[in-house]
Amino acid sequence: MKVKNLKQEIKSILASIGNNFGKDTREYQDAEYYFDILQTVYFYNYNDGKDLLDELKKLLNKLSDKMPELAPDKFSQHYPDVSEMIKYLEEWLSD
Repeated sequence: MKVKNLKQEIKSILASIGNNFGKDTREYQDAEYYFDILQTVYFYNYNDGKDLLDELKKLLNKLSDKMPELAPDKFSQHYPDVSEMIKYLEEWLSD
C-alpha cells in the first residue's frame, strides 16, 4: 500500500461525506477526526515512519528547556493522565 494512495482515498471519502452532509456537519467532522487517528495509528504500526511516541518524548524534552513542567521527572506530576496514556500506549503498541 502506498501512503499517497491511502491519503488520496481518505481525502476522497471525506469529500463524498462533505458533499452529502456538508463540511460543517458533525458527520464530516467525526469522519475526519476518526480517519486522522486511524491513519496515525496505522503509520505508527505498519509504515517505515518514525516511532511517534519516541518523537513525542523528544519534542517534550526539547520544549522542557523553556517549560520545566515538561521535563521527564516532572511531567507525570503535572500531567498524570497524559503520562498514563503514554505508558499504556507504550505497552499496548510494543512488539
